[in-house]
Amino acid sequence: MIDQFIGYLEGELNYSPHTIKAYRSDLEEFRQWATNGAIDEFNPFDTDSSDIRAWLASMSEKGISVRTIRRKTQSLRAFYHYLMRTGQTNNNPAKDITLAKLPKPLPTFIKPEETEAVLDEEYNHEDFESVRDHLIVDMFYSTGIRASELIGLKDCDVDLKKGELKVLGKRNKERIIPFGDELGEQIQEYRELRAQIPLSGEAAEFFLRPTGGPLYYMLVNRIVHRKLDPATQASKRSPHVLRHSFATDMLNGGASLNAVQQLLGHESLATTQVYTHITYRDLQQNYQLAHPRAQKKKKTMEVRIQAIKFDMAERLESFINKKAERLARHYVDITDIDVNLKVVKPETAMNKEAVVKVVMPPYEDFVASKIADSFEEAVDLCIEAIEKQLERKKEKK
Repeated sequence: MIDQFIGYLEGELNYSPHTIKAYRSDLEEFRQWATNGAIDEFNPFDTDSSDIRAWLASMSEKGISVRTIRRKTQSLRAFYHYLMRTGQTNNNPAKDITLAKLPKPLPTFIKPEETEAVLDEEYNHEDFESVRDHLIVDMFYSTGIRASELIGLKDCDVDLKKGELKVLGKRNKERIIPFGDELGEQIQEYRELRAQIPLSGEAAEFFLRPTGGPLYYMLVNRIVHRKLDPATQASKRSPHVLRHSFATDMLNGGASLNAVQQLLGHESLATTQVYTHITYRDLQQNYQLAHPRAQKKKKTMEVRIQAIKFDMAERLESFINKKAERLARHYVDITDIDVNLKVVKPETAMNKEAVVKVVMPPYEDFVASKIADSFEEAVDLCIEAIEKQLERKKEKK
């Protein structure tokens, strides 16, 4: 039946080879689990939702990532949906299985000193684009506006006397954002240079291109990426990262959650509260670094990477170090992280194996081994599995 289903995906739905391979792998894995490896005994009609839940629970206990468990659940749903569609059964035991929730990643933000380095950088005060690009970055960081709001900003919405922006946000909701004298001086400088360029039509927009036309998102994104690239190690360098940085630094500086919510134009306070997790982590890290009792007996974490029988690229080494540092920020008692990389089956696609060992006294070592299409993906899967192990240890304390 699995073969028939795979044939249906290939012949009728024209799924990609990669997707078909994943479906087959998931269903074969479930078959082996349900029959303890006995090929002839598998009968999908004898399976109920409790069997599927038990299978998913066993994967969770092994440290399989939430994303992978979700995919395997969806593979079973599709398989039973096919059996129903072809009249082989009238029951889909997987349809009521709740998909595991993906962990919500915290917003990427740039450290204040990195942002200051960008904004303090010298630029050509007589060149229109240099002045405009510097102002764009400063306005994102100083006001927290979205890229769409900056692009849609009208000249009449920028009030220098009051030091205010009138912003049209999501669902056409207006809000007023104050700004300081320094940004005001840059706005004045920009307006003086903008007056010298030819206008395209009425040109009511505040930000313009040298031709007189309005900005567009890809251009704004390129400007921000180019300005941030030399100054930060953050994984993203987009306009929205500057918005995240604005919110984080406001809260770290003592602003109330309600005030930041209004400045960002968030409908719900819960959306703004995600930034409190960032600021708490900053606080926790600062405590570990600064307080004498927190520093006691704490040694510097070591990351050791071994590439077996191949030359490792600098980009891969940098990727692994960043992942290790992020894990250590969340679990400050980690003392060592060992990463071993090797190619297991050169002739196949899924041939990159990563083994990650984390040492965190007084516990036994935490170890995960994963195989994937790339070393980056394999390391990611290992880190996810180890995070689950660490969380379970924390819950048992």
